Amino acid sequence: MSKQEIMYSHVEDWKISGLTQSKYCESVGIKLATFSYWVVKYKAKSESTQLDNNFITVTKDQVSNSQEYEIVYPNGVKLRVQTDNLSELYSLVNLV
Repeated sequence: MSKQEIMYSHVEDWKISGLTQSKYCESVGIKLATFSYWVVKYKAKSESTQLDNNFITVTKDQVSNSQEYEIVYPNGVKLRVQTDNLSELYSLVNLV
């Protein structure tokens, strides 16, 4: 288990515990400054993961030479478009 995995595990345990960071650190023998550093890293990772979930997928048919695209919106709607006009495709992607 890497140091990052260990510290992220501590952050998750601390969140569940209901203790202050200071009390949690005392109970497990970690320096408060070190733990606070890992809490910030954990939050940043969690926020970036949430942002990744807001992207939509645009795929181009790899087999065919035609300009066919599939757009999958966050609500699950799939739209297949055959176009050479990239501004039209851009408009459809930004309907979200």
